Amino acid sequence: MKIAILTPNKTSYTETFIQNHIEYLPFEKIVIYGDVLPYITDTLQPTKFQIKKNTILNFIRAKLSFPTISFKEQHLQKILLQHKVDVVFAEYLITGAEVVNVCERSGIPIICTALGYEISVYKLIEQYEVKYKKLFQYASAIVVVSNHMKKNILDLDCPPQKIVYSPIGPSKEFFELLPNYNSKQVLAIGRFVEKKAPHLTILAFYKVLKQHEDATLVMAGDGHLLNMCKDLVKALQIEKSVFFKGKINQKEQRDLLQNSLMFIQHSKVAEDGDSEGTPVAILEASASGLPVVSTNHGGIPDVIISKVTGLLCDEFDIEQMSKQILQLLDNKDYAKSLGQAGKLRVQEKFSLEKHIFLLKDLILNAK
Repeated sequence: MKIAILTPNKTSYTETFIQNHIEYLPFEKIVIYGDVLPYITDTLQPTKFQIKKNTILNFIRAKLSFPTISFKEQHLQKILLQHKVDVVFAEYLITGAEVVNVCERSGIPIICTALGYEISVYKLIEQYEVKYKKLFQYASAIVVVSNHMKKNILDLDCPPQKIVYSPIGPSKEFFELLPNYNSKQVLAIGRFVEKKAPHLTILAFYKVLKQHEDATLVMAGDGHLLNMCKDLVKALQIEKSVFFKGKINQKEQRDLLQNSLMFIQHSKVAEDGDSEGTPVAILEASASGLPVVSTNHGGIPDVIISKVTGLLCDEFDIEQMSKQILQLLDNKDYAKSLGQAGKLRVQEKFSLEKHIFLLKDLILNAK
């Protein structure tokens, strides 16, 4: 069996979940990228002549009142048929919505993953509502990474039997880590974007420093809110306690997890509706044995059971989050018990092996 993994751009290969799908799905694979509607492979790049030819042909078709086909659709269809692809596996709901017509014309089934933003951002839902409905009717399965995403998809008339819940589990290397429960390092890893609210994480930690002035907050990642967060740290005069690592690789991530006491993330609903699915970084932190301090948001409560594997507060409640961080700094044994319970829970319910096995079964039965 041969599958095509479709992803918007080549740089998204760096996304852990896409890497895992490419590496571990047990089929012959071709990866197609290039845009929201992917149409390029490493070995099949379109020429300027091909693009110009398609433009001229579409002009003629339009003049004759015949339907036109975009070059990207045409090129994608050519790749799928040339490589005799059996199933298309689309990363992101938008990607699936953009390629569903090509799959239908080619007679190829499609399975799609929904990660969160594409089914929560208000403008995207409005923009893609019709295409989503077409995708939901044609697709063999829609894989969601959190339970709260099901309602949004059901509201768009997705047949309930096609919705499959499967968070993208962490790779085995994270389960091998042993955190330093004697550390006073608090860790946050994620993009500096509104829904992850890094500024609220900093404000909660600022309150912590009043009782634990030797505690440190390490923040890794990049994004458009990074400079604003750096300014906030300077304004609060806590530059000696908060460290920004920028974008990191997986080895650096594992090193940070291993040298930290806890993982924190103050996720919230962004103004445009953007919400988390199930943050992979939280799954990886919990798999590593770190207690997680976070919010009752999106798919986070699916993974983190408050007072069992971590501590959860309401969105914007930085007072409560600071108290929870202090609780773990003051009681390292409690932090350790939460972290170990989290590792067990992720291993049993959210392992990468379970995720890949489920996707394998969906692909084998796609129609």
